[in-house]
Amino acid sequence: MLLRTLPFSSLKPAPYNPRKPLRPGSPGYKRLAKSLAAFDLVQPIVWNARTGHVVAGHQRLSLLKDRGDVEVECVVVDLPLAKEKALNIALNNAAVGSDWDNAKLHELLGELIDLPDFDATMTGFDERELEELVLAPATEMPAVESAPQDAAVRVTLLVAQDQWDDARRALDEMLLRHDIELHVTLPR
Repeated sequence: MLLRTLPFSSLKPAPYNPRKPLRPGSPGYKRLAKSLAAFDLVQPIVWNARTGHVVAGHQRLSLLKDRGDVEVECVVVDLPLAKEKALNIALNNAAVGSDWDNAKLHELLGELIDLPDFDATMTGFDERELEELVLAPATEMPAVESAPQDAAVRVTLLVAQDQWDDARRALDEMLLRHDIELHVTLPR
């Protein structure tokens, strides 16, 4: 693996990059900024020497620019454009890899949350998500803006407990694609 420190002027954003850019102030932007502040850049930008395109790391690069950095360490590849595009998709594809082991994630997050003077949100999960993931009761319920009754469709699903992990993954994917509200009641 070839690593080089490159000036931002050498790094051209890939014009085909299918990821939506993060907007300053958005929740995703704040999470990534918090992660970079806590850990710095531990996953280098991937840059193609043949085209000058950033293959992976567009969001991180944007935040680094915003915080005033002028150069960054990059993993350098030398690929034809078609392979570069395929690598861009593979490196940004959430379906590449495996799902969480929910029991281990629950245990690990619980450990981190219980540490004194430790900010578990640096994991990339916000307070609400952490509470949901460790099944901790919310300290206060957020106000929910709901659609007018005549404009909302309510759907009720009853899922067997042994099928919940699969159903949850499917619901999580749906929530990522659509602007919808989901209320879940777990058995006691």
